[in-house]
Amino acid sequence: MLRQADKASALLRRFAQQTRHATNGVVAIRREDKNEWERRVPLTPAHVRLLVHSGLRVLVQPSSIRAFTDDEYVEAGAEIREDLSEADTICAVKEVPIPKLLADKTYMMFSHTHKAQPYNMPMLDTILQKNIRLIDFERISGSEGRLVKFGPFAGFAGTIDTLHALGLALLAKNFATPFLYISHAKEYRSLQAAREDLIQIGDLIRTRGLPREAGPLTFVITGTGSVSQAAQQILHHLPCQYIDASELKSLCEKKEFDNKTIYVTVARARDMVQPKDPKQHFNKDEYYKNPEQYKACFHKSVAPYAKVIINGMYWEEKYPRLLTVPQVQELHKEDRFPLLAVGEITCDPHGSLEFFTKSTSIAHPKYVYDPRSDKAVDWEDFRGQGPIIVGVDHLPAEFPKESSEYFGGPLVDLVKHVAQSDRDDPWEKQAEALPASLANATIACHGKLTPNYEYINSLRKQRTDMKEARENRNVLFLGAGMVSGPAVKYLLRDSKNSITLADVDVKAAEAVLEEWAGDAYHSGRDVEGKTQSARAISLDVSDKAYLTSLVRDADVVISLVPWTMHPMVMDICIENKIPCCTASYVSPGVAALHEKAEAAGVTILNEMGVDPGIDIMSSFQLLERVKADGGVVRSYESFCGALPEPEHANNCLGYKFSWSPKGVMLAAQRPCTFLWNNTEVDIEGRRLYDVALPFTPFKALKMEWVPNGNAINYKDVYGLHDAHTIVRSTLRFGGFSAVIKSMRELGILDADAVLEGLKEGKMSWPQVLAERSGVAVEDFPAHLVKKLTAVRASIAEDGPMSKFYDGSNDAPVEEEVKEALAGMQELGLLDESSEVPNNAGGFIIDSLSTHLAKTLALESHENDFVMMYHRVIADMPDGSVKQYEAKMTERGLPGSSATANTVGLPVAIGAQLVLNGEIAKSGIVRPITPEVYNPVMRELAQLGIRLRESVQDVPKASSA
Repeated sequence: MLRQADKASALLRRFAQQTRHATNGVVAIRREDKNEWERRVPLTPAHVRLLVHSGLRVLVQPSSIRAFTDDEYVEAGAEIREDLSEADTICAVKEVPIPKLLADKTYMMFSHTHKAQPYNMPMLDTILQKNIRLIDFERISGSEGRLVKFGPFAGFAGTIDTLHALGLALLAKNFATPFLYISHAKEYRSLQAAREDLIQIGDLIRTRGLPREAGPLTFVITGTGSVSQAAQQILHHLPCQYIDASELKSLCEKKEFDNKTIYVTVARARDMVQPKDPKQHFNKDEYYKNPEQYKACFHKSVAPYAKVIINGMYWEEKYPRLLTVPQVQELHKEDRFPLLAVGEITCDPHGSLEFFTKSTSIAHPKYVYDPRSDKAVDWEDFRGQGPIIVGVDHLPAEFPKESSEYFGGPLVDLVKHVAQSDRDDPWEKQAEALPASLANATIACHGKLTPNYEYINSLRKQRTDMKEARENRNVLFLGAGMVSGPAVKYLLRDSKNSITLADVDVKAAEAVLEEWAGDAYHSGRDVEGKTQSARAISLDVSDKAYLTSLVRDADVVISLVPWTMHPMVMDICIENKIPCCTASYVSPGVAALHEKAEAAGVTILNEMGVDPGIDIMSSFQLLERVKADGGVVRSYESFCGALPEPEHANNCLGYKFSWSPKGVMLAAQRPCTFLWNNTEVDIEGRRLYDVALPFTPFKALKMEWVPNGNAINYKDVYGLHDAHTIVRSTLRFGGFSAVIKSMRELGILDADAVLEGLKEGKMSWPQVLAERSGVAVEDFPAHLVKKLTAVRASIAEDGPMSKFYDGSNDAPVEEEVKEALAGMQELGLLDESSEVPNNAGGFIIDSLSTHLAKTLALESHENDFVMMYHRVIADMPDGSVKQYEAKMTERGLPGSSATANTVGLPVAIGAQLVLNGEIAKSGIVRPITPEVYNPVMRELAQLGIRLRESVQDVPKASSA
């Protein structure tokens, strides 16, 4: 025992030494005083015991209402203190009253400030004035979402309370039912006790049934989030049957129902609204983008048949209400308002349910709505004249012990980190020392908002200063490639935007503006006569001094230069605090700029094209559907290709250029990493097209695919932690890979390869090939056979790569070389009389791009198309396996290519959102959060670009 005590003492001494220059190692739990029913705690006695054993002191303010007694905290090693000033770190559940905030402390709590909530801005100002470090529980998150939360307890408690109210409502109609045996959630000793009670009540219903005259008993749950899912979990303890909203009318009117069953409908947006134009069909994306074009239908198709409504959906005033007061009163007059109980779990007075006029408390959780008088009636005066409403505004507190235990578990280690950190260090040093989840959740430090939360000042300013944004915002385009036209046209729809289109070839820039900029280019005014300009200028992006001067005059930069130049461009933007948008991937060079951009408060928005871009954003939306259905993803595959329409794919590559040829050539050598049947596979860029595989979902087309980029990175991004396959791919028509491989082996695809003869002199393509490969033209066949044979052997010897690619689809190498050389001949690359285009830098890749742009140009009468296909295999809760698909085939039109639209429009939409302040997050930003991808996808849908989703059952072996 003495030896153990000595060890414990030594541990404490070491801890004290480690923290001597950090905090004082004292943590406090303050008494909750927002209301008498707030009995939750951020840390239970069990959690405190862990903190004490780690060497921390824990102070606890005394409380006689807390779910855990003072004695329990003392037994865990805490000290009961009214005065918490000795502690450096103070934890609370709810906001701390302003007079009780102690200066020079760290507070961890739900502050409700990160959205610049007006009611808590005085508290935030005090926090800044008192030099308080504020860490907000709501903002502590990891790859799988929030790390500390009270979970689904609002849904659990709210549904139990609603079932209790239902029993009372039925009793008022002279029906005694088993629901009378259900208590308020707060009256159960635990959630498990409530579940056991519900199971017994479910057995009673199965055995005895419900009064047939009161049936069918229909529950309508709105929304598909955590509240909805928790409500459904509670109802699953009862004998329930799910039906679609469209089945409610028939069920209720025909009276063909089972009185030993309750019927549950999960109402989605399509059940709540319909287009005002009768010729149109409901489209979710269009609805969220233009809700004014929709009208409510819930009062016609759902409300007349709902006995219970559990409202768990998010709502804003721009959307039609579920039920307005006039609608309810009209239904009541027609005797078509059977509603008995409402669980208003969102607790939004005058919100989606307009007749919900006030929130309630745990002490007084319910009241009655009288539709005749449009008044709230006290529960004591209830005579069956309307539905009973439950609208408690802090439902998780009804299960204070369990919700606190759920909450505090992941918080313990985080509190240790905070207590061991030095709040006096510069913020940059603190951010490095703290786990990212905590650093990202720190709103205030050293009397200032941390860089992640400086946007709060902007939000506050927006709320107090609603003046229109300044006129003549300058959008600087870098690169006048084929995708710039639709982006220019889109941005010029806003009369405040003017365009500067910079390219090394000023004539190309002028041509783009001539076609796409309209009056802004020709007359310097928009169609309404307002000043709006579009100008073309010459720019070599490598001229940093001139580029910097242009960036300084811009309000946003759209970089369409090759991806290798983005880090340099973005660094200049960050230095000058100008936001930048691009369609390209976040390369390592770009990623390295994140902290610098974040510190500068600059938005650098990336991956806003088609691939990457639409593929990522649409994948999020498809995976959200899988998650909403309760599925667990086992395989995720995404394919995308920008191609000529099949009838115009009439060359050896099966390809024509509707965007930068240089970009295509560089992308053909991009390394990739992916997960394939639980094996991580790495393929170096040079070997990418050596592993091309047939693409079979569209069997009428001969296509091939290769992996694209680092798909492993998307495991955390998409939350694919249970998947055995994660791959993102590029689509091409058959034959593309053979030619690309031979061009690579002959040395003309290297991005940095330079030949002096290409700067000013004259060279033929065979001369370039011979000089790069060191082989005479006549020896090309043997040289390529030798090279490609060695490549195949190296793949076979690479364990992970060979598991993915076994070579079973390979043609004999001699045939492949023959096909490839025939293709190169067709492209003019073996023509002795050819003249290679010069370029100032002598870069072979630039000369090749110029040549291919001319040789494989999409003619004016030809069209391209963009194909995108996502396939997700998921295990479902009922044991089945489903395949979710999302497909897009966007076809171009003469003068408006599909590629230009699907790349140019997303980046333009992103830039517009940045200009409008709707995307304000600083740092290197990707479209992986709803705040980015939802508005972009809604706008794209409005412009006619969308994916069609479907789902089907598949054999279980498909997910193995």
